[in-house]
Amino acid sequence: MITTVTIFIPLLGAVFIMLLPEDLDERIIRGGAIGVAAVPLALALYIYFAFRNNLGSSVLTQSATWISSLDIGYRVGLDGLGFGMFLLSALLTLIAVIASWDVRENLKQYYAILFVAEVGMLGVFAARDLVLFYIFFELTLVPMYLLVGIWGDENRRQAAIKFFIYTFLGSTIMLAGFLAFGILAKSFSFSALSAGDGLSRTAQIAVAAPIALGLLIKVPAVPLHSWLLDVYVSSPVSTNVVLSGILPKLGTFGLLQIAIPLLPQGMHPLLPYIAILGVINIIYGAFVGFMQEDLKALVAYSSIGTLGFILLGMSSGNAVGLNGAVLQQFTHGLYSALLFISVGIFYARTGTRKISELGGLIGRMPWAGGIFAVGSLAAMGLPGLAVFSSEFMSIIGGFTTFPVQGILAALGIILGAFYFLYMLARAIFGPIKNPAYEGIQDASLIEMTAIVPLAVLLVLLGFFPDLLVLVQRHAVESVLTVIGGS
Repeated sequence: MITTVTIFIPLLGAVFIMLLPEDLDERIIRGGAIGVAAVPLALALYIYFAFRNNLGSSVLTQSATWISSLDIGYRVGLDGLGFGMFLLSALLTLIAVIASWDVRENLKQYYAILFVAEVGMLGVFAARDLVLFYIFFELTLVPMYLLVGIWGDENRRQAAIKFFIYTFLGSTIMLAGFLAFGILAKSFSFSALSAGDGLSRTAQIAVAAPIALGLLIKVPAVPLHSWLLDVYVSSPVSTNVVLSGILPKLGTFGLLQIAIPLLPQGMHPLLPYIAILGVINIIYGAFVGFMQEDLKALVAYSSIGTLGFILLGMSSGNAVGLNGAVLQQFTHGLYSALLFISVGIFYARTGTRKISELGGLIGRMPWAGGIFAVGSLAAMGLPGLAVFSSEFMSIIGGFTTFPVQGILAALGIILGAFYFLYMLARAIFGPIKNPAYEGIQDASLIEMTAIVPLAVLLVLLGFFPDLLVLVQRHAVESVLTVIGGS
């Protein structure tokens, strides 16, 4: 029952926030939203400490049949593949609420919509039925469209429309694959499908192709990525936290949880191409990121590159690569949220995001600048920080199966380090370029509350990646048993 409670607590929280009086002090509304967001995180942490050794297969399950003739039902549970992102969804929603200082109008509505999106995010990572997965998947679409389209910058409507068109198209293609899969297999339940769906190899390929395509649009994989930059740049800081940290993982998680283990014969011929897309993401993200003058755009393109390591690792078909891919989903969410919030802090102080107009911020903002540097070093894959472990495993696993792609991915790390170090040298270190920056203040207490936990986790998981790897490894082994990997 705790899984269902955790998923739907934010929905009750949205109702609670909307029932608050309109003339209530803004600080009380923000405090109430923080309290609501803290409950799912507390429950997720309880699950981690109580059940982390039992997440090899789905536990904490609830099930109720909706349509018996098609074996469609409300089925939720947690396993090692989904729990990390389940926990991260709760964490980053709380961080997003704390980081919502740039939201001033319609505050109650903003929090209510954010909590509805959280229901969808939590639900996706716990769903054990194809139709339920799709429902939760779609439940994130309209709230995120509204968060971008109402509270974004002057280009918000165009960005929101592009986001809606791309992601709705992807989810529709994915749904077509789900329906074909469920009807042919006579069940939509993960457990029934994993037990043996009886589909021929040709049928599996025909079903896997639209599912994979729809999920790759959500990631997004290059060249299906053109919606990403406008949306990331136009969104409020707090919306960026979940947009970058969680939403792309709905796509990668769907590939890991559904496409690869439930359609092994159908996905097998597609995996080399997904590995190639992963490398393209890595190299493309590095080159285009280097050319960005907008600090927020640079962080957005770094995310494209990091997501490529997930695609490469999941394509490897071995334990090292798959563990790296699952872990990379979590570590990417930490550093991308930290960097986007930090960029928001810099913009609030300086009024600009142009790298050429920044410089010397570390001297006036040692805490914010220092933590931003930690996030940047993590994004580069520096040893001792969390992303190193996940990227290293993804590359080694990818190299074992696809040597050329593995070498190119390693080259991508070097390119990523180059453009991040170049950015740090220009924007954070060096002399102050604008005399007006001499009087700016460092991050406030509330701003530090948003970024310090993320930096701490990046360091903690850098030294102790087994805190998550040991949770997920048994589920990874189950996937390998199905696909015949090692």
